[in-house]
Amino acid sequence: MRLLLCALSALFLWGCADRNTQEDNYLEASFELCNTEVSLYSVSDDGKVRIICADGSKFALDNEKTLEVMRDINIDYCSGEGLSKFSESRRYYTFRCKSGTQLSINKGG
Repeated sequence: MRLLLCALSALFLWGCADRNTQEDNYLEASFELCNTEVSLYSVSDDGKVRIICADGSKFALDNEKTLEVMRDINIDYCSGEGLSKFSESRRYYTFRCKSGTQLSINKGG
């Protein structure tokens, strides 16, 4: 019985550790997207996220899960240099890399 409780506790803790907290997302935005400090990171009651970087870069996200998409976009389209703008509509992600490259990509692909 004791072994079973230990195993269940370990699984519970492992599952909880896998979820990003708002602080984790704030740090992720700071290091991977802004490439500078974050001046503002807010989540509204409806789940929308606003991020303003110290260099003036601004981001509007439908939810915190979009940070994963932003990280992929930064790597795939901006060579990891960071984003200077990002917005999300129902069908598209629109962004500008710090190099100046501006694109819109369909959410479906």
